[in-house]
Amino acid sequence: MISHRSTAMTLTPVRSLLACALLGMSAMAFAKTELTMAHQLEGQHARELEQLVNGFNAGNKDVEVRLVKRSPNGKPSVLNLATRADLAQYLNKPDAYVAVEKLLADNKVKFNPKSIAEPLRNSVTVNNQVQALPVAFTTPLLFWNKELFKESGLDPNKPPKTWEEVQDISGKLKARCSYTTSWPVWIHIDNVSAWAGSPTVTGDGKLAFNTLIQVRHLARLTSWYKTEYFTSFGFGNEADAHFVNGECAMITTNSEVVTELQASKKFDFGVAPLPVIDDNTGAPFNTLASGAAIWVGQGHGKEEYKAAAKFLEYTLTPQTQLIIARQGGFLPLTPAAQAGAQSKLLRDDLQAQDMGLANVMKASAPGATVGWISFNPKLRQIVNEEMDQVFTGKKSAKSALDNAVVRGQAVYEPLPTVTRTAAKKGRK
Repeated sequence: MISHRSTAMTLTPVRSLLACALLGMSAMAFAKTELTMAHQLEGQHARELEQLVNGFNAGNKDVEVRLVKRSPNGKPSVLNLATRADLAQYLNKPDAYVAVEKLLADNKVKFNPKSIAEPLRNSVTVNNQVQALPVAFTTPLLFWNKELFKESGLDPNKPPKTWEEVQDISGKLKARCSYTTSWPVWIHIDNVSAWAGSPTVTGDGKLAFNTLIQVRHLARLTSWYKTEYFTSFGFGNEADAHFVNGECAMITTNSEVVTELQASKKFDFGVAPLPVIDDNTGAPFNTLASGAAIWVGQGHGKEEYKAAAKFLEYTLTPQTQLIIARQGGFLPLTPAAQAGAQSKLLRDDLQAQDMGLANVMKASAPGATVGWISFNPKLRQIVNEEMDQVFTGKKSAKSALDNAVVRGQAVYEPLPTVTRTAAKKGRK
């Protein structure tokens, strides 16, 4: 006969084993796949990214994304956010990353690449595959301070449509800073050229941003600089802060500045397309879109890639897309997000984003090959130096741009992205 005590002693290890098994199953049930997302954002944009990631983490029991600062020479994280300044570096190293289109297909996530607006999609398409998710793209627009217009006796609801009108208005403004710009090479070389339908590079890869259109435009900017119609604060986005603070009456800058203007509420502002060159037949054509994109690094595990696909799927939802557009000032990525941006509820808040996308979706000029001059750091620096020589009176616009083309050819590398077809129609 087995005693009660013997039975208890026999059952004790069994209970212990069961308890351990249950604890193990519980741990497995609540185990999370942890992903890192490497980035180099600061300030407001870093906070916006943190909010996006927190929203994903809150709704997922099995995946958690952790933000880390990107190491310049380190191995790519599972998720990597490349800004516009880094985009060329990423595009020229496709072997270091898993194509987003392939990742989503491998993990059974429904994704139609053509649902992303063509100019945004083409900017990250290599070898006929979407390599990265262009989540935070922008394009240049004109913003103006309605209160400074009113104080100068100008119609606050009538922005300049041409560069000639910018000059006329600048002469009437009483503001200390009539007109300024951020990112001069991106806006006044890459985008003014595309908007005017003038190639920045020839079909055989020769730099060509020293044509009559670009020379005349730079000469005009220089004359404004001398007469103080145009104020230069630097070759990055330094001018943004001066406009947001109410110091300048007009600025050409990326659409994303709209969120800073909405948050500061310092003055009533307006938004309009880039001015056109009024004697240029057929213009305006299209502006260019660029910005931050999410890349997936090579060399990670199956579970990490499955979790990365979940995060990208979350990022592509219309709700998330509208949050990104509204909080960051970025262009709506998909048709559902674009429809939301045009809705009665959001169209006033997202006017800049919707206008920017409409400009990007316009037809490009036949033969107007885009060289993406500002994407190449060495080339951008050369053009910055030559433009500075013009503004300071040391060179003519023609001499500076001719020199920039000669110097730049040695460092120019075309991006391996898809070229947009000129015959495409713009968005209606």
